Formats: sequence, C-alpha cells, structure tokens
Amino acid sequence: MAPVRESTYFPPLDKCLDGRHQLFSWRTTYIGLQELKGTNTEESLERHLTDSHTLELLRSSLLLPPLPTAQTKATFETKTSAINVVPSAQGRFDIKQIRDDTLWLSTKATVDEVTALRLVILEWQSRPAFLLQKCIWVGDRQTFGESSNGSSFQPTLVALDSTRGIGQLPDDTTRPESINSEETRRKRLFSIYLEERRYKINTCSYLIRNSRKRHESRERTKPQCSSAIPRWVEELGYDILNAWDVTGVGIDVLRARIRDLEEGCRWFSSDEMHESVAIEWCQSQIMEMMAILDVMLNVLAMQGQLPKHDFVRSWFKLMNDYGFFEEFELPLRDLDDIYGLDLQSLCSLVSLAVLKVPAALEAFKPQGTEPDDAGYLRDVDTCCNITETVIHAASECLQVASPAVLAWSLILQRLRERSIAAQDEKEDRLSMRGAPGIVGSPEGETLEQPLFKNTGSLLRRGSSTGSDTPQQQSFLDHLVDRATSASVDGDAVVYLARAAVDGSHVLHIIATLSTSCYAPSDSDQGVQSNLRIRRILMDLVGAVLGLIDYQPDLVATTLAVLSGNEDYWSLLHHPIMSREINPASMFMEDDMFMRRIFAVALSRFPFEILPFLRLCRALAGLHGAQDSDGMPAIWSKLATTDCLTCVLPAAFTDYQILPDDEESNIISLTADLDMFDHEHTTRSTSYRRLKQPGGSASAHVLNLQQIPRGTTGRVLSGTKPLVVLWRHDYCPLAYLGMLLQSASSIEPSLGSSPQSNALSSEVIAEIIDLLSIILLTSIRGASASEAPLSAFAAAQKILDAASEGLDLGEDIISVIFDIFEKELSRQPKTTEEAPLSILLRCTQFVEALVHVMPDRVWPFLGRSHLLGINNSDSQLGAVIASAEVVSGKYDLLLSCIHLFESLADDAISHAVIRKSLTKSVTRFAASRSHGTDVSQVVMKKVLLGFQRILLDVYQSISTWNFAQIQQRYEINSRLSISFNRLLTCCFGIEGQSDTNQKLTVSLVPAVEQIVKVFVSSAVAETTLTYMVTTIQEGVTAALNSKLPSTLYGIQQTVESLRLAITLLRLNALVGLKPSTLEDKLLRHVSLLAQCYTSHPIFRQPVVELLTVLVINADVVDGQPASLLGHMGEDAASQFLEVLAMNDEPLCDRDVSVSIWKLLSAAVSKRQQWFAIFVLTGEAPRKLIKRKITESENRDRSPSIFGVALDRLSNIERLHAQTALAMLEFVTLAADSWPWTLAIAEQHPHFITSITEYISQVETVTNTTQNRSGQAGMEYYKLQMTSYITEILAMYTHHTRQARNISYAKELLPNLTYVTKAAVLPPEYNSSLHSNLRQNFEVRFENCKLRALKRTSLKLPSLGESFYYDLAIANQILHLDSSWTGPDQEGFAAELARANINLSIVEARISLFHSWKLLAVELTKSLGRDSDYQKTMADVTMDCLRANTQPTLPQAVFERLAQSRADLAFTLLQSLIQEQSTRAEVNSVLFTAWDALRAHGTDLAIALDGDQAPYCRTLLKILCLSLQAHTSLRTVPSSSVERGVTQPEDTRRPTAANPSLPTVLEILKVIVANGFRSLTTLLHDSPGRVFPDDFALLAAILRNSLRIPGLERHSTALLSTFADAQTSRYASTLLSWSDQLATNRDPIYGEMSVNFLLEMSSMPALAEALAVEGILNHMSNTNLIKHLRSSRGMGPFDQPVRLYNIWVRGILPLLLNLLHAVGASMAAEISAALNQFLGQLERASATFTYYGKVPTTNEGDPNSAGFISLSMISEAQTLAVISRILETYRDAGPSAGVVSSEIMEIPWDRSRVKEDVQTWLQTRSVLRERIVPTGEREEAWAKMRPGENRSSRSVNKLEEKVVEDLEQLMILLGGKDD
Repeated sequence: MAPVRESTYFPPLDKCLDGRHQLFSWRTTYIGLQELKGTNTEESLERHLTDSHTLELLRSSLLLPPLPTAQTKATFETKTSAINVVPSAQGRFDIKQIRDDTLWLSTKATVDEVTALRLVILEWQSRPAFLLQKCIWVGDRQTFGESSNGSSFQPTLVALDSTRGIGQLPDDTTRPESINSEETRRKRLFSIYLEERRYKINTCSYLIRNSRKRHESRERTKPQCSSAIPRWVEELGYDILNAWDVTGVGIDVLRARIRDLEEGCRWFSSDEMHESVAIEWCQSQIMEMMAILDVMLNVLAMQGQLPKHDFVRSWFKLMNDYGFFEEFELPLRDLDDIYGLDLQSLCSLVSLAVLKVPAALEAFKPQGTEPDDAGYLRDVDTCCNITETVIHAASECLQVASPAVLAWSLILQRLRERSIAAQDEKEDRLSMRGAPGIVGSPEGETLEQPLFKNTGSLLRRGSSTGSDTPQQQSFLDHLVDRATSASVDGDAVVYLARAAVDGSHVLHIIATLSTSCYAPSDSDQGVQSNLRIRRILMDLVGAVLGLIDYQPDLVATTLAVLSGNEDYWSLLHHPIMSREINPASMFMEDDMFMRRIFAVALSRFPFEILPFLRLCRALAGLHGAQDSDGMPAIWSKLATTDCLTCVLPAAFTDYQILPDDEESNIISLTADLDMFDHEHTTRSTSYRRLKQPGGSASAHVLNLQQIPRGTTGRVLSGTKPLVVLWRHDYCPLAYLGMLLQSASSIEPSLGSSPQSNALSSEVIAEIIDLLSIILLTSIRGASASEAPLSAFAAAQKILDAASEGLDLGEDIISVIFDIFEKELSRQPKTTEEAPLSILLRCTQFVEALVHVMPDRVWPFLGRSHLLGINNSDSQLGAVIASAEVVSGKYDLLLSCIHLFESLADDAISHAVIRKSLTKSVTRFAASRSHGTDVSQVVMKKVLLGFQRILLDVYQSISTWNFAQIQQRYEINSRLSISFNRLLTCCFGIEGQSDTNQKLTVSLVPAVEQIVKVFVSSAVAETTLTYMVTTIQEGVTAALNSKLPSTLYGIQQTVESLRLAITLLRLNALVGLKPSTLEDKLLRHVSLLAQCYTSHPIFRQPVVELLTVLVINADVVDGQPASLLGHMGEDAASQFLEVLAMNDEPLCDRDVSVSIWKLLSAAVSKRQQWFAIFVLTGEAPRKLIKRKITESENRDRSPSIFGVALDRLSNIERLHAQTALAMLEFVTLAADSWPWTLAIAEQHPHFITSITEYISQVETVTNTTQNRSGQAGMEYYKLQMTSYITEILAMYTHHTRQARNISYAKELLPNLTYVTKAAVLPPEYNSSLHSNLRQNFEVRFENCKLRALKRTSLKLPSLGESFYYDLAIANQILHLDSSWTGPDQEGFAAELARANINLSIVEARISLFHSWKLLAVELTKSLGRDSDYQKTMADVTMDCLRANTQPTLPQAVFERLAQSRADLAFTLLQSLIQEQSTRAEVNSVLFTAWDALRAHGTDLAIALDGDQAPYCRTLLKILCLSLQAHTSLRTVPSSSVERGVTQPEDTRRPTAANPSLPTVLEILKVIVANGFRSLTTLLHDSPGRVFPDDFALLAAILRNSLRIPGLERHSTALLSTFADAQTSRYASTLLSWSDQLATNRDPIYGEMSVNFLLEMSSMPALAEALAVEGILNHMSNTNLIKHLRSSRGMGPFDQPVRLYNIWVRGILPLLLNLLHAVGASMAAEISAALNQFLGQLERASATFTYYGKVPTTNEGDPNSAGFISLSMISEAQTLAVISRILETYRDAGPSAGVVSSEIMEIPWDRSRVKEDVQTWLQTRSVLRERIVPTGEREEAWAKMRPGENRSSRSVNKLEEKVVEDLEQLMILLGGKDD
C-alpha cells in the first residue's frame, strides 16, 4: 500500500519550526500563480494547491474558518505537545509563546485553534523578513527619505501606509525597542489573519478566471487562443468552479463584511487601537468584498444558464438595502476615494451578470409559454422584487444601477411581448372552437397546468359566444402582470427605460464601465477580465439595438465597449486573447450590430467620417479574424464598398430628380461629380494628372476622383446644401489616403481650415491611427499564423490600397511623413493639446512601419526634425518641454520610447543580414529580408540622437510633474529595458575588439553615451540617486499591493535592478575601477535587502545585484568594501536568515541558484563578516562573545552552511542545477575557510551521502547530441561529481592532517567511476563544431562564429548558452530563415548542441582537475597501499593514453594534456618513491614512450615552442618509468657521485626482459640524438634550452643503463652513441660552458661532465670514451684549465659549481674509466690527476683540525675548518683511485703496465687519515663544523636521525657525515672491515 502523502498545507509542527518546511501563505500562493515561470515554481505550487486540505479551503474560500471545538482544541494540544515539539535549547523558538499567541488569535478571530496555530507559525517563519524591514527602516529612514527625491515621486494617497502585507513597513510611531514586543507581534498576527483571508479569495478568483478556457473548450470545438497557463491550473479552477456554489454563500459573506465595517474592529482595546489598525481593518474588509464580488462575477460569467431565484432575490435585496453601494459611505473618506468606484463598478457589473440579458431574452420562446430553463424568471416574487429594486434605484437616479435598470426593462418588455403573442394565439384557437353549433368536447379542452410557482387562481375568459367557461391564466401573463404592476406613473417598462436612458444616462455609464472598469491587479489577467466585462456590456448594448435607432450616443457607447482603454501600444505588447471573450468578435459575428451600426456608419461615410473611422479602428485590432488571404476581416470593408454620403456643392445643379411611385428624393447625376470639390479642399493633383493628355488611370482611381454621370442617389436632407447617399463603388481606404494628401497640402497648419470637417486634426489623427492598427494587426496575424501572405506582403497590400489615388511619385508613407514634419514644425509654436494627437498617431505609424519597411523609416528619421540630426534643434525635446511637461501627460514621449525600442530591435535583428546580402544559401532555404538596405551611418546617427534625448529624460525626469504616476513608472521601465538591451547586445558577445567592427556596430555610439552617463567616474549624483529612488518605489508599491500603480512600480524596480546589474558587470568587463554607481548601491545595500523581502519578483535581480557587488568589490587592491557593513549587524542577521530559506516555499530554481552563487561569492571574495555569518550563523561579535560565555543562546536558525550540508545529504532528491550551486558553495567555503571541513566532518550524513553519490553516479554514454535533455544530465552529473571530488580532496587533506587515514581507505572503493571518467578524453564533437563554423561563416559571410561568444556580462552557466550566447544570437539572427531552419533544425539548434557539447567538455575537464587534487591527497595518505598503487598506475597510464588522443581544439588540449602529464608524473613519482612492486608500474614505460612519440621525439622541435613544458614533463615521466625497471630503484647519493655500479649478482634475470627494445630505442632517439639536438639548439638559440634539459637526459641515460640485461646490447649502444657523436658534442658543450656561464656559473660544464659520467658507468661506453681520448679533449677546455689553478677550488669557493664538477664529475669519471679500461688506462689517469696539483694539495689538508670555529667567507684560509659531505665524497673517490693506481704500480709488468709511467698522486693519504680519525673522536666539535651545501643537506640538517643509528647524532646530516667518514676510514685502511 502506497504511503499517504504528508500534507503540504500544514505538516507536523516540528518540521515548520526546524526549517525543513516553509508554509505557503495565501499571498505567496497568489503571487506565485501570477509569476508562474514554467517548471521553476510550478512543481511546488501544484503540490500545494492540489493538497486535499488546500483544495477543501479553496472550495469554501468565501466562508470564514471553522469555529473552535473540543476536537480542534485536542488537535492543537497534540500538535504542540512536548512529544511532537521538543523545546529549543538554542532559543530558536518559544513554544509557550506560540501557544499563547495561538489561543489569543483563536479567541479574537473566532477561528479554530489549528487554523490559528498555522497563522502563528506563518508569522514566526516570516518574522525575519518583518524584522529586517523594521531594522532597516528604523536605521535608514532618513536616508531613504532623502533618496526618494521628494513627495512629487510618491502617490498622494492618504492610505499609502495602510495597505500592507506580511512585510509591512512600520508606523511613524514605531520605536526600535518595541519591534519584538508582544503588542507588535500580535498586531502582525492581526495583519496576517486579514491578509490570509483576502488572498485566499484572490487565489480562488484567479483559478476560476483561468478555468474559463477549459470550460469553454468543452463547449467549443475550436478554441482560438492557447494560454500559457499550465493545464493543471485550468483543471483545478474548473474543479473548484463545479464543486462550489458561490451563489449560496457569497451574498451572506458580503453582508457579514458590511456588518463588520459598520461595527468596526474589536480586536484591540481603545488604548491599543491605533489609527493604522483601524485603517487596515476597514481596508481589508473592503478588499475582501471586492474579491468576493470578483469571484461572483467570474462564476456568473462561466454559467450559461440563468441563476436561481433565491440567489437573485438575495442579491437585489442587498443592492436595494445599500443603494447599489452608491449611497453606501465607507468608514474613511480616503478609502472611499480609493475603492469606492471599484466597488460600485463591481456591483453594477455583477447585477448585470446576474440578470444575464441574452439568456433572459430567450427564456420564453414565441411559440408558447413554456420557458426554456427560465431560472429566476420561474419565480414571480423574485421578478417583483427585482422590479421594486430597480424602480427604487431609478427613482433615486442611481447611476451605478442604470445598466441593471435598463436590462430589466428590456427583459420585462420581452416578457410582455411574449405574453401578448401567446394571448393572441390562444384567442385565435378559442374563437375557432367557439363557432355557433359546435360544442366543445371535454377531451378537446386544454387546461393550463401549474408548471411554475405562484401561478395564482385560474381566470376564465368569455368566448365569443358569451360562454363563461373559465380559462386558466398563463404563468407568463401572471408574471408580467405582477412584475409591471408597480406604482409608477404610466407604464413601468417605459418608466424604467426612460429613467435609465434619460435620467441616469446609462449609455455614458456603460462607456465609463468599459474604459475604467475594475480589473484584477495581474496584468494579463486584467486584460482578460476587461475583455470579459466588456463582453457582458456588449450583450446589453446588443439588446438595446432593437429599441434605439442609430445615434451618436449609441455609437459612442458601442465604441467604448469595443475598444475599452486599449490603444496602439497595448495592442502591440499585450498577448493575443481568445476571440470568444473579445467584444469585437461578437460585433462582427452579430448581424444586428453590423446591420444597425456598422452598415449605417459606412453608408454615412464620408459625410460623417469619425464614427466610421473609429468603428474600423476598433474592429481592426481584432486578432484571429483574418480572411482567406490572412488579412484582417475589416479589410474587406475598407477595400471596397458601394455607397457613400456627401454634401453637394451649393452651386452644383448637374442632377435630375427621378420619378418614383412612393418617393421623390431619388436623383441621378447628369455630369461627373468631383468628390473633392464639395469638401472645399485643394483639388488633388492626382485628379489633374488624370485630366492630362495621354494620362491613364485605372477605374478604381477614376472612381476615387469623381462620381460618374448616371450615378443614382437618395437625398437625405431637403434643404441645401443637399446631403446625398450615392450608390457608387470605390475604395474607402484609398479615399482616406487622398484625404491625407489633401491635408498635407493645407497651409499653414494641418487641419486648421474651418471650412472642412473632413480635414480636422481629429480626423487626420483617426485616419493615421486606423492605418497604424490595421498594419499592426496584419503583421501580427501573418507572423502568428500560416497565412498565405507574409507580413511584408500584407502590409504592402494595405499601403498600396491607401496609396492608390495619390500623385505619381508619392505613396501613403511619404504623405504621412510630410504631415509628421509639418506638425513638428508647428508644435513648438503652440500649446494646443488636440493637434498633438497627430504627432502621436504619426509616431505609431512609423513604429508599425519599422517592422516591415525599415528602409523607409531610417532615412526619414535621419532627415527629420524630430531628432535634429542635420544641424538643427531636436523638435522632440522642444515638444516635450513646451507641451508635455506643462500638461503632465507624456504620451508622445512614451510613443517615441516605443519607437526607439523598435528601431533598436531592427538594428539588432538585421545586424548580420545587412552585411550578408549577396551570399548564396548553402543548405537552408532562405530569402532576402525586406528593409536591409540601410546606411550604417544613418542608423548610428538616429540611434544616437534618440539616445541622447532619452538619457536627458532619465536625468531630468525627477523634476517633472505627472498627471498619472503610472506614466513615470512606465517611462522608467522602458528606458531601463532599452538601455539594458543595448548594453547586452553590444557587450554581451565578443565580436571584434575594435568597436567599429562589432556585429552591432550601429549601436556603439548610443551605447557609449549610456556608459558615459552611468559608468564613467563623472556620473551625476542626481542620476544615481534617482536610480536608487526607482528601486525604493518598487518596495513601496509591493507593500501597497492595491494601489493603481502597483504593477508599474514593481516593473520599474525590476528593470532598474537589471540595468544596475548590467552596468556593474560592464564596469568589470572593460576593466574600469569601481564606479560611483557601485559605491552608491553599497551605501544603499539595506534598501536592496528590503527589496528582496518585499516581493518574490524582486528576489532574483536583487540577489544577482548583490553578487555583482561582492565580486566587483574583490577587485580592489586594498580591503574590499563590506557588504553587510552597510546594513548593520541585526539587519544583516535577519537578511541572511531570509536568504537561508532559499526562496521557499515557492522554490524558484533560478532564485535558489542565484542565492547560492551569492553565498559562494561571499565566502570566496574577502567578505569576512559576510562569510562568518554564512558559515556560523552568527555575527562575529556574537561568536566571540559566545566563545567567552558559552551559556548564551544562539540565534534562532542554524548556519546557511549547515543548511547546505543538510540538503546535500539528500543530494539525489535535489534538482541537478540547485545541487550544483550548493556544491559550488560548499567547495569554495572549504577552500577559503578550511575550518569548515571540521563542521562537515561533524555532520552525521553529509560526507557519507556525497561519497555514496559518486560511487553510484553513472555517465551518459553515447549521448545523442540533439537530445539536449540527456546531454544536459550528463554535464550536470559530471560537474556535480567534480565538486564532490574536490570537496573529498580537501576533506581527505583535513583527515590526513589529523593523522587519520581511515577515511581515505574507505573512500578508495567508491572512486571507480571517478578514476575512469576523470581521465577520459572529453567528448568534443569536432565534426559538429567544424561543420557549424564552416556553414555559419558561409551563410553569414561577414560574421564569424566566434563573434557570438559569450562575455562576462552574463555569468557562465552550463547549458545551451554556455559558450555562444544563444539569446543574443537569436535576437541578431532570428529573421534569417536558416537560423530556425526546417523542423527547428537550423543554426539555432546546432548552436545549442555546440554549447551543450562544450558544457560536457568543460564539466569533464573540471572533473579531471578535481580528481587530480584528490589523487594527490590520496597518494600522500595511501601511497604504500597496494590497491591504491594499482589505481595510481592505471590512472597514470590513462592520462598518458588520453594525451595521445587530441580530440580538443589545440589550445584547450595543450592545457589539459599538461595537467594530465603533471598528474601522471606526481603519481608515478610516488610509486617510485614507495618502490612499488605492482606489475602495472612496469607497464607505464610503454605508455609513456607512446605518449612521447605521439607528441614528437625530435627534441629540437619539441623544446622549441609553446609545448616545451609538456615535452619536459613527458621526459620526466619517461625517466621515472625507466627507473621502475632498474635493479635498485633508490641508489645512495654517494654511490652515484662515485660512479660505482651495483654487483652483477644483484641484477634481475634478463633473458625475457620485454622492455629492452624500448629502452634501446629511447637511448637512441631521446638520449643520443636528443643530446646532439639540444647542444645544437643551445648554440643557435641559447634562450630555448635550459640546463635541466641536459640533466633530464642524463637521468634517462642513467636509469636506462641500470636496467638488467642492457649490457648484453653494448654493441648496439656503441653504434648508437658513435653515430650521434655524443662524446664529441659533450666535450664541445664543455668547451662552450665558460662562454654560456651566467654570473660566473658554468652550469653547462657540469651538465656535459655529468653526461659523460653517466656514459662511463657502462664499461663498453667507458672504453669507447677512452679510445676517443675524452680526457685529452676535456683538458684543453677553459673550464678545466681554471680548475688546474695553483690554489685549487674548494667547496666554499666561488663559483661553487667548479668544485662540484671536480668532485661529482671529473673524479667519478676518472674512476669509471680506470675501472672499465683497467691497467692500460692507469698511466693516463695518473697523468690527468697530476694536472690538478692545487686541487690535490687542498684535498690533502681539507680535514685539518684548527681548533676554532672558522668562517666561510670567500678567500678566508680558515674556511678549511668546515666539513661537508662533498669533501668526504672527494676523499673517498681519491682514496679509491690512489689505491688502484698504487696496486697497478706495485704489480708492474705482471699487470701489463710500466710502473714508472704511473705517476704518484700528490695526495697525502696518511694526513687525511689522521685528520679524519681526529674528527671522529671529537664528535661535539665535528657537529659544530658540519655545513650543508645544498637544499637536500639543509633538509637533512632539520631531520631527526634514523632509529637504528647512534643517539649521539642530533640530525640526519650529522648521521650521514659520520657514516661517510667511517667508510672513508675503511678506504684509507683505518678499520678492519
């Protein structure tokens, strides 16, 4: 059985108190629904809203919570008992306080204890945010007040401070010491209780509103619009709608709220009752009432049937009692000003929805009296009550009730008509049956059955024969009689209709409700609700049509309902809504509307031009009503018509009256009538063109110019001038174009002629507005559907029709441009408001034209006076200053901002296409875009001109007055969006370093202006202060959620935050010093914290902004500015506690990731206070104090670091993106603050959990690159494994420092995946990248693919925009068909795949580097472990094998190969040091040699380039791998220095040594040929070769020669070195060494001698050297001559290296030659030694004891009193050589030598022996004279002696010295051993 899912609405109390569960408030739920963003918050919201308890509450959301009962009290006691909630020892919560507050709230609110407990817990969880607001507000109130820039920016509503949410601001009387008091806490509980009630209803209303689509889709087979609302939201709303009878409780709840308002708040005593509490109470009741009314309105709109009679009766009883709330006064006048109109509007609309006019009018069919689901019309009493209510409202002239009054009068009239019709039909039947002589049969009688309530007594009507047989009166008759029997003068129906129309001006009320009606606060839902409300009002207008003739008031009302308050810009930016709720679609589909309004307006055109224009404009904005060609449906009415009405000129007499039987007003033309003469306008030049000889024109053009002879018409007015309706075919749109051309020729100003109504400024503005909207609709329709015409073709068709009758060389575009210019030149000279509308409409037309014909717009703006580019003043600035600033209305400015946005969009979207016009298409179908032929110079000037003006606006707007504060918010928002977009598109991708070569080069001048204003060091303080003010205003708006400007204020703040983020990142990108903006934001960081807590929509940008501030602060050389230092300790503590909630309960993944990135920056960017807060959960001062006084309680919550450990302990349950961010945080924390590893170690599950994770993680193999989901999981897994591996590396280091290697042993079995995956070659898809680059650069020839590379303006993130910025690329390239491609497989998809592939590569490389750290740490702990030695050997070979597969780009591969080689070297070095006997170690040699061969074996080339370090590392690895094959892997240094080889019997069998062929090849290619190459390269390019290179070859040679069995291949070796002339090159290098010496250091001399020494270690090679006369070659070099100086060189003489050459080179070489060649070499050796008399004399006295401590100053004779290991080594070698020579000399001929040829060695053996014996006997003096001569000896001097040595040695160096002296005594014959 599946376990029952735990309730998310109110889980166990302990989970709520320990931070494991954050409760959903209804406010959070409602905001989360409004801000749904795909899967980021959807999962948590769905889980919460589908919880059974939550669903039950939503189904009864209008009801108050249940009352307290014994059961709820018992449940409360159980939840809060000690067994379920353990009291907090750290003081995190006070369970007693929670219980007391719960009982208080339960008593005051009369709710059950469990509900009260949840509210108390909700307050406790939200307390940090509240305290943060309080701390910041109390501390920074004055600062914020100053930054708000005065009251002119703030709404002037008195109730501003009273509309608060959970994070309310304090009152003016708030004292800092009272923040945590019981009074404050309980007032917050009071606020939360009211808020929860209100937002629960709002949530229910939201769900019901969005259920309509699903509800409609069940009734309509073809829904017209798809919604972005998730399916589960629609289904949930639909279920709530069906399960909840709102009509049964809604009215009772409304009455209860009204009663509460009248009685006032009774929660607090008079002493506790502040004014703010009373305001909040009243305001909450009003807002709940409005929310309930909104729910009722939506529910009624969903229902198709008439409501039930009891609900209708109750509703109108309520309206009657309170006068439709028009006579109801709210308790506070200020609240009445804010909410009164909305409340009345809702009552009016609900009343109208209750009556359901369309359904009521069809309730009783004409065929009979039986109703068709008549609903409330079944009940006569209800109808009578309605009548009484509306008559009372009519008598009182209640305008709010007038729509309901009119609606009821229409319903009554229809009922009466149905009743009369039924009576007539019945009388006809009875008259036929009552004829003389016929008796009615009983069976034939039809009696009325009492089908309905209150039918009353049956009344009989006499027949025509006088029979008094009674007939039952029908129900309909009875209903009509009762309903119309009110005591009014005259007929009740007529009275109601006249009262509504004449008394209350109902048509005006309907228009007002349409344009300023109540709508929800969420924007998209507001648009949708506005449409539904207007649809209800359109139903009423439709019902009136049959009773009211065409008249101006009716047309005005219809236009208001059709258009609402929509303008061009709202149509442009709002989403396309469903046609089912659009009143315009109802208008066009209803024959009554089209026949009685539109057809009449069309027939009166152009005599009455404005009604027709406005109707067309309202209908042109209807989306989804295109005809078969994709054109809007209104297009057919504008393209052609057959009638027009005009005024005949007074002198025109060319017509005749036609005879008619009934009418005599039909006339016919006897001559052509010029259509423009009668308008008293200048005759169109088109007409004159038609009259010219040879001129030709189409019939359409002729029909536009004149009405031909013979046309008939009907005279509409009997007085002159005659008004005639003509039957004439023409194009109205073309006629409008000709009107505009006529208007453009009028001087001195447009539309100023008093003679012409058709050319008034209002008409001109309406014509241009119509053209703009029909263009916009056609463009959007063509773009959103599969229309046969493209957007350009649709627009061209419209513009051609409008240009049809214009002059040659002109079109409608040029005409409107001319009008625009003339209006611009006139505007600064006048302050008239009306003509400004022409400029507004022209701006809209230009904006619409940008989308299809930008090549016409850019040149026009370049020469226009609007911007004043061509050495003239900007008329735009002049108009704004002279007209808009004065009036406080900024419509033109907003229009120009919209135009600038479209121009910038065009510049961006055509940036590449305009550079690639001539290139043919390769594999994607494409066509050249229209409007690409635009000069870059013009574009730069236009954008720069706009940018300067808009920047001036931004800098000066703080001093302007606004009639509507929303306009300022919108201006700020759009300016911030524009600035941000330009900066992002210009600096978000790399492009070229030269700004003039960037893809978006046209934006550069404008962007430079933005940088100059915001980022430069000379930024105006007022500009930055204003930016801070825009942020603060969003906080105010968010905390006052019912103000009219809420949405605009919030949006303004969001965009300001995003702009600030971009500006700060740009500052860092271009390498500038911290800007003034950064300093300003740091000083107002407390405002940002307040902003974070005020609304969920602010969280993401605020956190990103704080992250940028932290990162940028770390760049400075000194101590960075402290982020929390500007906030205060208490506020900082509360802010971090809010951050620790990690955006719960909404759990927006983007916000969560951003929070962890902020915390990562804090712990790694020198923010010490911030980091300590995060890592310990306490302020540094508190932490220090707690260490002193441990009894002090800690804060209420654990540290954020602890929270991360807790959540990562269940890492498999986290989303990969969130887990990745958390792992990054923990990694950086451990890296920057190592003591956090102790915290991690103490955590019971963290280390175990992440260890298990990497042991179970599996890689996604054979990833299909076009399946981004699968590939995405791979790079997430790899990156997560990388972070975990790095954490484990640091943890392993931590445990090793604690001398605990048990964890390392436990970890090793879990690293199977890591050891393989980390060193695998990254899955770089070279074909994908190469083909993408090739195809892309062929398609876009002037755009390189690398130009789309993302910059640091956006934080890096693995995924589809990791390397190439896909978002910016889409903006630049989306117009090209190849970008999207067929089936969404264009360049965009390939770019996404490339980014995913690079993400995998990046994650793989990151994993390798982490594994490298861990492997090194494990090596230090488990170096001797046999299993780990196998792992190390395998990893070493895997690294080397991976380096032989260069799948990555060269630069990336080179860096990675070097890292792999470093790891391989480190691991192999450890294996060699530990003398591992694993067979895998021996296999490394072959892999290393393969890797070196793959790289290149010609050292002259390999070491002469950027890859030289990698080559050297490979040589080191090769050297170590050879050492693994030697007989003795650790050779004592003394043996090496003496050149003594190991005995033959210690070597391993060589019969089957598989490594020998490889070793021989290495000796030939690397050693012999390599030495020659290095010597030559050193001679040619000394700076490219280093001494270590020669030392490395010598080490390889040494290890190679020590491999067992190699001596059997001496012939091959001799041939190899002879062919390479190695000895000659070595001696040559020795001869150059003095010239190559740096600072008198002959290092290359030492290298050459050491190399010869290594060669001489093999007897065969030593013999070859002797044969070649190597000693003779060496003796002739300057370096050897210097050694033969008379005084000699000691270990303390400079340069020291000469002595090293003597001790470690020449002497061992002589010994090896003597040992290899034997007696025949004795004479030459003795002669060679006698050349160094000074050296031998010094060596004889080197151990002489002087009895005092000497100094080591150069040239000081007392320096001989020191002892060093090298001196002992020298004596040992001389002792051996002298003994061998002495032996050969004594043997004489028996040894094959001439004794006299062997010279005596002038080295005093006996003196040395005595001196050594003296030193051994005086250990204390010896200890003082020992001097280390190298780093290794210095290290030995600090090390303890071995355990098996004499305790008399104090260090290892002394131990070595004594040991070597004792060996020397043996060689000198001083001991019997």
